[in-house]
Amino acid sequence: MKKILIGGLSWWAFLHVVWILTTFILWGVLNISDDNPLTAMSETVYDIYAFGLFRMRGWLILGFSPAIWIALRLLTGSARILPWRR
Repeated sequence: MKKILIGGLSWWAFLHVVWILTTFILWGVLNISDDNPLTAMSETVYDIYAFGLFRMRGWLILGFSPAIWIALRLLTGSARILPWRR
């Protein structure tokens, strides 16, 4: 059970960073148009995740993954930034 929890948290922290980078690249760098099918999908995921789960608190969104990695490092001795590595 402990391994499943640690693995789940490490994957969530990793995918959270992937989500932040993908959002930044799609909306900040590429500036995709409203006609692109990725726009509707990415806005839906953004609304559910950022507004629904994190209540659009920027400090919480940006600090989530580092907080998980620090907690894992303190509790298990390994930050597991890359979850597929032990």
